[in-house]
Amino acid sequence: MKTLLAAVICWVSLTMGQALACVGCREPGSDTIVNEPGTALAGFGFSWGVLFMLIVSMAFFSGMFLYIWRTVVRLEKERAHA
Repeated sequence: MKTLLAAVICWVSLTMGQALACVGCREPGSDTIVNEPGTALAGFGFSWGVLFMLIVSMAFFSGMFLYIWRTVVRLEKERAHA
């Protein structure tokens, strides 16, 4: 099983070069903006979309953590006074 896992990891790492993003998404430079403006803008939009999703998910989990923390503190205070 370990040999199979090592073989799969080696195969995936050797073929990763084929899975690279297009030039507009990977390196939106001046050439790309002039030659392929739609591709460059899609790359920038994708980057901002990823950042937005990360921020929203972090805000959601931070809010959940804060709610749970406040509830635990409140319950500990109630249990201490009882």
